[in-house]
Amino acid sequence: MRTTLGLLLAASMSTLAGAAFAVEPAAAGFWVTPDHGAVVNITPCDSGLCGHIVGLRTDRNPTDIPKDDHNPDPTKRGNPRCGLVLMGGLKPVKGSTTEWEDGWVYDPESGHTFTGEMHLEGPDTLKLRGYLGISLLGQTQVWTRETGETKNRCTIPGNG
Repeated sequence: MRTTLGLLLAASMSTLAGAAFAVEPAAAGFWVTPDHGAVVNITPCDSGLCGHIVGLRTDRNPTDIPKDDHNPDPTKRGNPRCGLVLMGGLKPVKGSTTEWEDGWVYDPESGHTFTGEMHLEGPDTLKLRGYLGISLLGQTQVWTRETGETKNRCTIPGNG
């Protein structure tokens, strides 16, 4: 009886512990870039947190799909920005649920990739910083959580 009770208790605790680790990071979700040009979906990935473009908020002709024109790899310059991975590898700062570091950020306007970090300023405000070498040599963007329906939603697999 004690063994059975002990096993049940251990199984319950491991289930609860697993559930605690399954909680979505606070930064997960849809975010609008400062120029309102893109909606980025931030999700957990194998390397930490990653983000990719899932929608465009442009006044462009729907047939005029923005391309990754400045990619340093010439074979990728014709790829559409829809679905483009803009950030990855962001890991939580030890002891924090609102800060991530040691990742990378890609700027499709320049084709450059920077070291990246981000932190939540509140439930609907995210500060994303990309820099070269040291954090002082960089730029911060303030993204806002998407609260409406994404316009001109990208048509990529898994994006409904």
